Amino acid sequence: MKKIIVTSIFFVYSLVGRSQIKIVPGDSSIDKSWIKSNSYTMGYAIYKNGSYIEIGNYKTDIVVENQKIDIKTSLSFKNSDIVWKDHFISNANNFKPISNKSERSGDRTLSLNFSNSITGEFQDNKTGKKTPINENSKGNYFDIAIYPYILKGLPLQSGYKAVLPVFDYESVYANNKFCNVIIKEVKTDLYISNLTGEHKVWKVSVFEESTKHNFQYYIDKETRKIWLISIVSAKGDKIELKNKEIDFNPFQNVFNKEETLKLVNDGNSTIEGVAFARDNQNEGALKGIAILNINKKQFAPKGTTIVLMPYTAYYKEWMTLNKKQDKIKNAQPIPLPKEAFDCFKFTTIYDDEGHFEFTNLLPGDYFLSTSFKYQHTSLRSEVTGVSDVYIGGNYVGSNVYSSVFAYSSLGAANVQEIVTVKKEGEKVKVKLKKTL
Repeated sequence: MKKIIVTSIFFVYSLVGRSQIKIVPGDSSIDKSWIKSNSYTMGYAIYKNGSYIEIGNYKTDIVVENQKIDIKTSLSFKNSDIVWKDHFISNANNFKPISNKSERSGDRTLSLNFSNSITGEFQDNKTGKKTPINENSKGNYFDIAIYPYILKGLPLQSGYKAVLPVFDYESVYANNKFCNVIIKEVKTDLYISNLTGEHKVWKVSVFEESTKHNFQYYIDKETRKIWLISIVSAKGDKIELKNKEIDFNPFQNVFNKEETLKLVNDGNSTIEGVAFARDNQNEGALKGIAILNINKKQFAPKGTTIVLMPYTAYYKEWMTLNKKQDKIKNAQPIPLPKEAFDCFKFTTIYDDEGHFEFTNLLPGDYFLSTSFKYQHTSLRSEVTGVSDVYIGGNYVGSNVYSSVFAYSSLGAANVQEIVTVKKEGEKVKVKLKKTL
C-alpha cells in the first residue's frame, strides 16, 4: 500500500516463482462483489520502545457507481495540521486505472491521468518546481493505490500466490515505474477485535518491488473486511493500521438526545438519598451469628460522586449488550456513545452522613450508582492449640482451643439501584447501601 507512505528498509527476495499466478485488470478470478461502497477508519501507529503508539488516523471512503470505483483516503496526524490525501479512480468492471491525485501537505502534489499514455504533473511544493508527466503505457496493469482493495476480491486460500503488475510513479527501488506487487503467502490466522472478539482471517503477505516494503493484510474470511495492516518498511520501521470499527453499531433502539435531556432537566421531581456500607463482620465459624454483628453504618465520604442514568430502553439495551460482551472471548465493553453519556447527571455527597439529591427530574425510571471505600472489620475464630487427653495412660481424645481475632481491611462498595419516579413533583427517598 504505497499511498500510506512509510519509510524504507532493504530486503532481498528471490524472483517470482513459477507457481505464482499473474493477476491483471479484467481477470475473471477477481470477485467484484467484495469491492463495494464503504467507509472506515484505521488507527495509524508506529512501533517505538517496545510498543505501538497511535499517531494518526487513516480514513477511507469508497464509492462504487457509474461504472467507477472512486476511493478517497486521508491520513491525519495527531497534534498536527499535516494531512496526506489521495483520490484515485478505477474502472469498476476491469479495475483499469483512470486517474490518481495525491497531495502531501507542504511536500508535493501529484496528478495522473491514465489512457493510452499516462499524463499529468508532479509538483515539489518546497521549491515550486513542476514536472510534466508523459509515460507510455506498458501492458495491462493496476494503479498501485488500488491493489489493497483488489486483494479482497481475489480467490484467497492457504498457499495462494500471485503477482499484480502495477504502475508506481514514485518508484524508488524498481528499475522503472512499471513493477510488481507480489503476494508471497496466504494462510489462515486469527484477528481479535476489542469489540467483537475473534475473527478468522486470511493473513496475506505482500511485497512491493517499488518500495521494498513488506505488508501483512489481515482480511476477514466471511466479510473481506481489512482488520489490520502490518508493515515492515525498507528501513526496518514497523507500522500498523488497525480498523477502528466506526461502523460497529449493535443497538436496535434509536437514541433521542433531546427527549432524554428533558427527562433529567425539565421536571419538578427529586430523588433524595443516603449512601453507606454495612457488612457482616463475622467470618468462619462465627458467620451468621447476628448478635456479634455490630458493624456500624459507614457513610460514603463527603464529595463522593453519585451517577444518575436515565433508565430508558436505549440504556437498558446498552447494559444488556455489555453482559453479552462479557461472554465473548477477548471482547472489550461496548462504549456508550458520547451523546448518550452527555445525558447522565452527577451529584456528590454533601455531608458526613452520606446524603445526596437529584432535582428537576420528570417521572420515569433512573439507574443510580456509586463507588466508595470503607473500613471492613471482621471477627474470625481460629484454632490456637490442641492437647491430647489420657486416662490411665490410655488416649481418649483431644481438646481443641480456639480464639476469636479481629481483622481490619479496606473494602470497596459498588452500589447500584433502580429508582422510579411515578408522578410529577414527587420526592423519592432511596438508600444506596452495601451489605454483605
